[in-house]
Amino acid sequence: MKRRGFLQAAGIAGSTGLLAPEVKAALAETSGASDPHVLSEPTVFVRDEGRHAAGMDQFEPPLAASDVTLSADQLAGSGVDTLFFSAGVEGGTVIYDSRVAQKLGDNVDKWTHPVHYRDARHIRQLIADGHDRLKLLCDRCHEKGIWLIASLCIDAGGYISPRGHGRTSDFVFNNPQFQVGPDDNPRARELSPTRLSFMHPEVRQERFRIFEELLSRYETDGVEVFAEFLPPCKLNQVAQLAPIFTQWLRDLRSSARKAEQAQRRRKRIYVYLPARRDSWKDIGYDVAAWLSENLVDGLVCAGGVAEMHDQDLELGPAVQQTRGTACRVLAACHSGVGKRLEKRATQPMIWAAAANAYDQGADGFGLDHPQWFTWPWRQEEYETLRLLGRLELLATADKLYWVQSSPKGSPLPRVVEEGQPVTVSLRVADDLARWHSLGRVRSVRLRVRVTNIDASLSVLTVALNGQVLPSSLVEPNDFTYRIVNGSALGPYGYRFEYNLAPAYYPKRGRNTVQVTLVKKDPGIDLPFEIFDVDCQVRYRLHRHFEQDPVLY
Repeated sequence: MKRRGFLQAAGIAGSTGLLAPEVKAALAETSGASDPHVLSEPTVFVRDEGRHAAGMDQFEPPLAASDVTLSADQLAGSGVDTLFFSAGVEGGTVIYDSRVAQKLGDNVDKWTHPVHYRDARHIRQLIADGHDRLKLLCDRCHEKGIWLIASLCIDAGGYISPRGHGRTSDFVFNNPQFQVGPDDNPRARELSPTRLSFMHPEVRQERFRIFEELLSRYETDGVEVFAEFLPPCKLNQVAQLAPIFTQWLRDLRSSARKAEQAQRRRKRIYVYLPARRDSWKDIGYDVAAWLSENLVDGLVCAGGVAEMHDQDLELGPAVQQTRGTACRVLAACHSGVGKRLEKRATQPMIWAAAANAYDQGADGFGLDHPQWFTWPWRQEEYETLRLLGRLELLATADKLYWVQSSPKGSPLPRVVEEGQPVTVSLRVADDLARWHSLGRVRSVRLRVRVTNIDASLSVLTVALNGQVLPSSLVEPNDFTYRIVNGSALGPYGYRFEYNLAPAYYPKRGRNTVQVTLVKKDPGIDLPFEIFDVDCQVRYRLHRHFEQDPVLY
């Protein structure tokens, strides 16, 4: 598939909404396939940590081969075309029958963690029964028409757990001289000093042998170079790291080509990295060099706050840089929202994140955290996945556009002071004017939640894209003290909900929400914080068609 007019506008693609002409052509080319929405390259992926996601930790030994392949079986017909399988853990061990790496628990005599103990028992029992779980998964994925990309951390040692946990390899335990170590740079405060540095050839060689095995010994569809902590060196060494890491990728590409020739199977190389292009140089990633030499087939672009749901990945620069190359851009969507009632992103949130990614030209979208859903998957999970690769259906799916809000590293919460406007960015992919003209928009509701405020004693205004929203549109919702499911719903305050008329709809792309505290209640000595901003978009199946037409 040639790239990216992907979603030049939700309205350009005529009756197919978000679907761009070249994507329609690609779908038409595959119309004879058993699953016609699947394109010629990985598009919709789910990451499997290899232990938690498909019940492996939840099953007592012994396992049968059919238990191992549940990871692939649950994807069959789901709308997911690619399984990113984590073949190793962050301590340096692997979870398949490797000939070049230490398996989880190989160096443990007495266990001090019951779950990891069970993982190791599974691995040993399967091997004793003549099964290699990675081969079983490869075979099953291909039988079901699913690509399998084997993922492996390059920064082994980022988490050094006790020996009795079985996750850390002897290579990590025995070579503290290869650790990055303490880094005086203030930006290194969130980085693990025990991660192994790629500046050491021994570290590069140890990781390379495993990647080479994943490519050549198994019928994988490629590998993903993954990192928990970036860069894999001290921050003042990134300029030196860049050519070293590029050479390492050259060697990996050479290995992939040999495996392709031997297996007659395409071997892709993906690299997991921050979505923000301006951060790549700071972590020693010379993506321009990779693209010029065709060293990578895809960039898996993720948000900056670990495991936090981020709908506003800045994908445009990555898309622009890869334009005209064979390299694809996939958006990796984390799961956590950490709210009182919802710990994980809801279905409308996931659909909104996917729409925003495709709207910026991404070639694919995936769920990046293994514990996204309840397991086994329910009907709601399958309905969520079904739309992620069907962009014409995604166009009019209900969505909840949400500004990331967490205690650290997110746009929100933000303190709002009297007379000092605070501006929040909100990305929306929908062409609401077009769908409204067809009678398809049921409602568009902008919501701003502010802590500690009493709506009757303070005056607050909200403007969307420079237009102050009239008070006639607002419905205050009192959260000062609310009992929900037996406990108080915090934080205290109000949610101001605006039922937007068409003249005030958000535009497609980036919007600004400006909150101004015009008058603060002098009787309270607490900061007012903008805690949440979201926009809920709901659609009808057709004009004048309500889902529940009769109430009695």
